[in-house]
Amino acid sequence: MLKKIISPIFITCSLAFASPAFAEPIILVFDVDRAITQSKAGRSMASQLEEQVAKVRADEGDIFKGLQSEAEKLKEQQKLLAPEALQKKVEELRMKEVEGRRSLNEKSKSIQAGGQRAAAEILKIAEEELSAISKERKADIVMRSDAVFFASPAINVTAELVSRLDKRLTKVKVTPIALKKDGQ
Repeated sequence: MLKKIISPIFITCSLAFASPAFAEPIILVFDVDRAITQSKAGRSMASQLEEQVAKVRADEGDIFKGLQSEAEKLKEQQKLLAPEALQKKVEELRMKEVEGRRSLNEKSKSIQAGGQRAAAEILKIAEEELSAISKERKADIVMRSDAVFFASPAINVTAELVSRLDKRLTKVKVTPIALKKDGQ
């Protein structure tokens, strides 16, 4: 009976006076997506992408206005043209539309690839800074906030990560990347 009582007391005392090897781990959480979007470089990247996409949309409007104009002219000429000639012009117009859509799709993918490259540049700096933060704070565990159900704001280092990103990289250039013909 005495052993049953002493054993739990001994274990409790052992844990209370445990060496630092049994100290609680230092855990940090971060939200890399939020850090990138809130950073100066991330906002610069987003602004450039918006401008480039707006230009593609304007080009799209121009292309389809031109095609619509040609279609209206063709409709007016419909009674004057022989059926074979009309069919040929209709097919040419369809080919212009297909080529226009292909061109716009290539531009969009090119912009997207440029954005991915710029984001990777920011992410590289973010990872370096996150590593520095974890070393400075002697963290045992560093986790993405989306992998945690709840975390105290005290262990969230996203704001510090944004601040460090802003010091190292204030803007990034988004350059559309010409893709190979197979779309890669």
